[in-house]
Amino acid sequence: MDPAVTAALITTPTAVLAAAAAYAAGRAQARSAHRGPVDAVRRQHQRDAYAELARATLSYLSSIGSVQHLVGHVYAVRLDYDLAPDAASQLSEALARPGIRSSELADALAPHNVPVSLSMALGRLEQLSPTWRQDILGALQVDDVMRAMSVVTLEGPDHLAELAEQLGDRANSVRICWARAAALTPFYPFTRMTTEWEPMEVHSRLHDALEEFTRAARAHLNAH
Repeated sequence: MDPAVTAALITTPTAVLAAAAAYAAGRAQARSAHRGPVDAVRRQHQRDAYAELARATLSYLSSIGSVQHLVGHVYAVRLDYDLAPDAASQLSEALARPGIRSSELADALAPHNVPVSLSMALGRLEQLSPTWRQDILGALQVDDVMRAMSVVTLEGPDHLAELAEQLGDRANSVRICWARAAALTPFYPFTRMTTEWEPMEVHSRLHDALEEFTRAARAHLNAH
């Protein structure tokens, strides 16, 4: 066989393989070049989502911190369980009236006496804030936290989504606690909290959840 032909037969597969390898390398490089900007955009979206959840939670912590002393005064009052049934019913109805003041309670509860601890507590709350009940109700707004949490659960990754959900659960626990504080009869014994549901405790658990989420988010972002 002609040496030139033989050489061509030998080198042609090598050239084809080399061309194929070059093509594959080019494709990989193109994918990598495309994936780089996509990953950067994804990372920025995650960073924004994490930052918004942290911001919303800090804002919520600030708002509930400003009324925590009011809630403390509400739960410092433990009415006697031996109130006459009709007195208890009248007391419940009186406390259900929006904005009822301590000076009006005696008339509403007559002929029964207003419990001393309740009268003192209402007077103190009115000194702290004439709108104390509305102030507490304002701390029930967790919508911003929940919206931010939903975005993080979408962006991921899984371990941060789980921590975001835990943070949302803790914020909701605070909301439930505050709702009980602003219930129709907030001073009556049936609203007594266990240690697990004391205002200071649920506030602390939410703060701890935020710190745990922030540490994990920082580690995730710095690792990429």
